[in-house]
Amino acid sequence: MARQAILHTTEAGREGRSMRRRICGLLLLPVAMAGLLSISSCGGTAVGTVTAVTISPTAATVQINETAEFTAQVAVTSSSTSTTTTIVTWYVNGVAGGNSTTGTIGTSTLDALVGVYTAPAVVPNINSGQVNITATTPQVPGSTTNTNLITSNTAIATVGIGSGLSVTPPTATVPAGGPQQFSAILNNVTTTQGITWSVSSSEGGNIGSISPTGIYTAPPSPPPGNTVTITAQFGTTTATATASISYSQASLTGPFAFSYSGNDSGGFVAVAGSFNADGQGNMSGVEDSNRFSVGVATQVPFIGTYLMGADGRATVKVNLGSGSGAGQGTVQTWQLAMANFQHGVLTRFDAGNTGSGTVDQQNLNGLTTALTALSGPYVFSVAGADAAFFPQGMAGKFSANGAGQITGGSPILDVNNSSNPAGRVATEDRSLAGTYTMDTTFPGRGRGTLTLSSTSTGSIQYAFYIVDTTASEQSTQLHLVEIDTASYLGGDAYAAPTGSSFNAASLPSGNYPFTVGGTSPTGAYAAGGVFVSSGSGGTSGVIDSNNAGTVTSDTTLGTCTYTVDPTSGRIDLLLSTASGTCAAGPSTTTQEFAIYQSAQGPAVMLELDAAAISTGSAFAQTTTIPTGLTGSFAFGLAGQGIFHNAPAKYQQNLSGQLTLNGLASVSGKIDINNFSAVFPGDLIFVTNTTLKAPNTTSGRGTAVIQGMNPNVTYNVAYYVVSADTVLLFDSDTTRVLIGIITSQF
Repeated sequence: MARQAILHTTEAGREGRSMRRRICGLLLLPVAMAGLLSISSCGGTAVGTVTAVTISPTAATVQINETAEFTAQVAVTSSSTSTTTTIVTWYVNGVAGGNSTTGTIGTSTLDALVGVYTAPAVVPNINSGQVNITATTPQVPGSTTNTNLITSNTAIATVGIGSGLSVTPPTATVPAGGPQQFSAILNNVTTTQGITWSVSSSEGGNIGSISPTGIYTAPPSPPPGNTVTITAQFGTTTATATASISYSQASLTGPFAFSYSGNDSGGFVAVAGSFNADGQGNMSGVEDSNRFSVGVATQVPFIGTYLMGADGRATVKVNLGSGSGAGQGTVQTWQLAMANFQHGVLTRFDAGNTGSGTVDQQNLNGLTTALTALSGPYVFSVAGADAAFFPQGMAGKFSANGAGQITGGSPILDVNNSSNPAGRVATEDRSLAGTYTMDTTFPGRGRGTLTLSSTSTGSIQYAFYIVDTTASEQSTQLHLVEIDTASYLGGDAYAAPTGSSFNAASLPSGNYPFTVGGTSPTGAYAAGGVFVSSGSGGTSGVIDSNNAGTVTSDTTLGTCTYTVDPTSGRIDLLLSTASGTCAAGPSTTTQEFAIYQSAQGPAVMLELDAAAISTGSAFAQTTTIPTGLTGSFAFGLAGQGIFHNAPAKYQQNLSGQLTLNGLASVSGKIDINNFSAVFPGDLIFVTNTTLKAPNTTSGRGTAVIQGMNPNVTYNVAYYVVSADTVLLFDSDTTRVLIGIITSQF
């Protein structure tokens, strides 16, 4: 009697299938023709005629590049005692074994009746991604005369997009100049085939590069915005990741000019110089200095090392070599807080030696010995003391002819030496002239010497270091330090507007945040605020001041005036804190400043009244005042006051890094030099470090910056220049400090 055998449907069949999987795993090899298999031993012995082939499941969803299994059940009718062989063939859309467009199907190595379907890399563009899976087997296994095929039912495989394309890691922090491997994941499989890599940033700048295999190399310094987008593309599909660039040794690479002023045990110190950093922690350079305690040291070479942290704070060790004059043979420590790869705040960081200043990447065009490096008009300001150690400040304008002479143009000079018992404020001295040379002993440093002579001052010689130049190689900023014994001065010069026809509109209407610092008859002095120009000769605004611990905060300035010298562009500015009065002179309610505008960057300021000898800077404010500060910032606060051999009067100097989110702090560290002791890496107390939103008219706001160990609190007024730059005024009665916050990226 004929009987029907349905494989894999009885308990015995299930047990046999389990055994067959184990045996076939050892004995079966894939056949050459996809989808063809012999089941005479591993597929079960079939005796008779095949009546049906049924495959399951009848429907499945398979993600691209992924697999699914389909199982064939073969029904036979026994009619012979001979042993035959059953062969099953698998099809995708009627094609044996399938193809790359619709997917392929082959035999599982563990079960002869299981077909393994592999979806294509792209969803088929027919039937909404659905394909048909079928199987056939000979009606009479092993027969050479009956070659009819039995065809199975149709199963539907729907090909899906799967997990698509992604990039790992999705975010990464990469040290400047360092590598980071990114990988493309296509439907859960890491692949390099067909992947195109790119790197981009909406902020521009040097954003690094990425190799065809996904190895990203960061630029030597964090680019604008600090982050870049890594993109992997496969066909028309893209996926992205984000790389954040942190500071590293490579962030300090190339030539830098630096300057700072402060105090040692004898009093005022002014230093300027340049160095070349190799991007690996080593530097060499040259400096000039002028100190109350030991006098002048010129062309002193040095070598040094530095260690840059991920937050842009660096510790520098400088070993001074032999040079002309005192100061050589000593070791110095600096703390840097880099605002970007071109500019940073510098704090002299040795107990018993303090100071604040800047480091600025030098333009290669300025590293020359050609006299043409100085050409055209310059404005400048310097501060320090005269030969008798009385505080002194100067500001003015001169012109260089490109051939070694300071001549022509509309020279002018203002001097304030009013703390000298003899008393002297000299204004609008038009006798200024001089000479300059470029240094051939230290070529490639941008160093030169400048001699300025006037009726008011006699002859004063400075060493200068070129910071920046224009495309035509005209220097646009110089660091200055006096290198004779006439006085003790340090400061900066900037390229000035050309021409000789100026008027009240040369100070355009708008807001001008400013800070000034120096010495009053009673001690250290600082002021800050925002003055408003009408553009036609009128002023107003707001001011804060600290006179030796007497703090006057948020004082409204009454309506006052300014005048502009028609040939030099010098501005005589009056700021009055009293209503109804605006007159220069001994009145403490009116302050008078000489202001010289640069062609780009800050205007330099010199106070002309007897209330204080102070110098500083003013900036044009952006038209839109941000409601808060967001991002990472470098900052510094510089102690004010010129004192001779009086350490008890010396002020703190500090720098650091601060991350802000609107009006709240996120993280940060402060490096503090208190003269008697140094405190590196003082953590910001995040909870207590806050900003109050600035006034939407003036851009003045207040903030609290608190350190944890040592526990120290700085209550500051701040004046917004832009979303990237803010001036600082410390309103604490125990300190007299002014400074700046600058965006790091």
